[in-house]
Amino acid sequence: MQKVRKMKKLTMKDIGILANVSQSTVSRVLSGHPNVKKEVRERVLKCIEENEFSPDISAQTMRGESSKILGFVSAGFENPFYLEMVGFVEREARRRGYSVIVMNSEDDEDLEKYHFKELITRHVDGIISAPVSLKNLRFLKKNKIPFVVLNENIDWLDSFYTNLYSGGEEVARFFREKNLKRVAYLGEGKSEKYKGFLSECSKGENINRLEDNVLFSLAKDLRKVVKESIAKINFDCDGYFFSSDTIALLFLEEINKLGMSLGNKVLVGYDNTIISKTLNISSVEQPMSKMAEKAIELLLDKVLKNIDIDEIHNVGLEPKLIKR
Repeated sequence: MQKVRKMKKLTMKDIGILANVSQSTVSRVLSGHPNVKKEVRERVLKCIEENEFSPDISAQTMRGESSKILGFVSAGFENPFYLEMVGFVEREARRRGYSVIVMNSEDDEDLEKYHFKELITRHVDGIISAPVSLKNLRFLKKNKIPFVVLNENIDWLDSFYTNLYSGGEEVARFFREKNLKRVAYLGEGKSEKYKGFLSECSKGENINRLEDNVLFSLAKDLRKVVKESIAKINFDCDGYFFSSDTIALLFLEEINKLGMSLGNKVLVGYDNTIISKTLNISSVEQPMSKMAEKAIELLLDKVLKNIDIDEIHNVGLEPKLIKR
């Protein structure tokens, strides 16, 4: 099989001539169409690889073909959880022959909408958002583009999320197993993690007192919020449950600056990111790999198999406490 001299950008027609197939067959191979003989598919793919051919995505989408591109919009990357999620989504998409355009909304509703518009303009086949504002959810539905929400429980939309309540319960059980007598929760007040933690702590001998919990709302300047909350900490507790690994790190850093320490107390974070691994503290692991796998699978089912775009898949996955 000869190699074309790269005097000009190759077209699918050129690849077809070299592989001795029609242009439409090349197109079907590129789009992953199942009705192509294995021998023909391999010959076309070999020709594409040898000639380093890259299809014209704009031309493909104008013909109504798949762009083989997905969009991923994250609320922010300050929390390593979302950075790690990008990795899982990208790997799963790549395994299925798709590329991913990643965008950061910085937890800004207007910027988020701008990114959605940009992705639609680029003819992505579908969008994954982690998480997403209510206003922009309506925008996505109005534009009839397949999309899935990650890490948020929205019962009227396709969404995959972790059972945060269950995660909070598991932390409380862990504290009880360690025979701790007084424990505290530090972090986001309006969270299912907190509700689950309180519920489990109240069973049998109550090991949590409401006055020991330090609650606040998440904000862009999370360090400032954490710093202002330090005065409320009861340092006499035996164990502390932080609502995220990031919050655990910020608390420990700010306490250290004041020459204070939580000593040998039992500490538990949430998300099991590189932070908790580095700090060597226990943490609740969210099933990011499974979440990404299911999200990509559903998205591509909607894109390739024409599954009803209005059919709702709202799936909760169970977390796991990683003990250290």
